[in-house]
Amino acid sequence: MSYNTANKSIPNECVIDIRLPSEWYETGVLEGSHLITFLMASGAVNPLFVHEVKKLFGKDDKIVLMCHSGRRTKLAMEVLKNAGFSNVSDIEGGVYNYSRLGAKLVEYKG
Repeated sequence: MSYNTANKSIPNECVIDIRLPSEWYETGVLEGSHLITFLMASGAVNPLFVHEVKKLFGKDDKIVLMCHSGRRTKLAMEVLKNAGFSNVSDIEGGVYNYSRLGAKLVEYKG
């Protein structure tokens, strides 16, 4: 399932921004969202991704993934579903579309 970006009722604390830190610096992040890189700069899956998600969310908790355009979230959704997470979705069009429609981004300070 994808959230239509016109739906601005997504609680930020449910959102995991799976982009690279360089992308967080470039565009900013949703305040209150969780920042866990999924694909490393090399293109390899972050080996700690599922472990980091498990530290923040239970298997049935609502998780909404976000990347730049939505392509990486499809892969990450499959990884999380295969790890037993049952309530995983993504933001349609990623941060690019979400911010264009008015989502507020704040500066990432590392």
